Amino acid sequence: MRGYIEISKNQLIENYKNIKEKTKKDVICVIKSNAYGHGLLEVAKILAPLSPKMFAVSTIEECMLIRKSLIFIPVLLLGSCDNLAYASNFRITLTIISIDYLKVLKKANLPIFVHLLIDTGMNRDGIKPNEVEEALQIISKSKLILKGVFTHFASINTYEKQNEIFNKCLLKIPNNSLIIHSQATSTFLKTNENTTAIRVGLALYGLDEVITFTKPILTLKARAINEIKINEFEMVSYNQEPVIKDGYIYTIPLGYGDGLLRNHQHIVEIGGLLLSQIGITCMDHFMVYSDTKIDLSSVFVIIGSHQTMNDIANKNATIPYELAAHLSRRIKRIIV
Repeated sequence: MRGYIEISKNQLIENYKNIKEKTKKDVICVIKSNAYGHGLLEVAKILAPLSPKMFAVSTIEECMLIRKSLIFIPVLLLGSCDNLAYASNFRITLTIISIDYLKVLKKANLPIFVHLLIDTGMNRDGIKPNEVEEALQIISKSKLILKGVFTHFASINTYEKQNEIFNKCLLKIPNNSLIIHSQATSTFLKTNENTTAIRVGLALYGLDEVITFTKPILTLKARAINEIKINEFEMVSYNQEPVIKDGYIYTIPLGYGDGLLRNHQHIVEIGGLLLSQIGITCMDHFMVYSDTKIDLSSVFVIIGSHQTMNDIANKNATIPYELAAHLSRRIKRIIV
């Protein structure tokens, strides 16, 4: 095994329940991009018995994976879709990302559930506020079934302005038991009486440092595949980093091909002992140094309580979303 990711079932369930309890709203679980690298089906199968309002994904292929696994929680496809017949047949809810796309959906002449995305300032996708009436008119003359309305906030700093625009748009929309959602992880604790649900991704996985009532569910582990007795001043890896003391090199079968950062020097934990990486990360491996011999059957923890996803992100001027989403599908996910 190249290495493996352990997903804590109990912690994920606890995170979900804490979010629902804190917000008192329905929860749309965002499991796009392989559930932020945690494993789409692994996460979906844990959450499905809790009956979330919806799952939200990015591609029709992710929708297909969910349906093939006989998971029938409603699914919201946040991106565009090129298989409208499948969406109609398997009750996938599509996002209206523009007036032009809405016209394509109407022309298909299929009964499809849709959510109307309103662009309140992100300027990425969605209809403009002045297009709401036109969109409603097109929907009313089609087989499309409007099930929800939402927007996407750029950041917590733009929340007040965007939320005001969104609420004004909602006044134009007859609310016939629609799912109304706008708040995501950074803003779901903000009050908006007009919304019925929240979309949660990062906090669900315990990766938001501000949200203290959820904890990380992912641990990355591996066993060393090789041990080399090494002498002082010998060199290691492509950048030929010198060893400063006689000891042992252990080769860990994970690298930047698995989503690890090439230039990050990992700290691994083994039985309470912390070991430092030596040499640059390779595509499929990285090496750690120990001044004492270690049993090759031992488990090395690469990402865990000793070195969290946020720790790595903060040291490398990036965000935990990026690190998690880059964890390769070739790493086996195990529910524990």
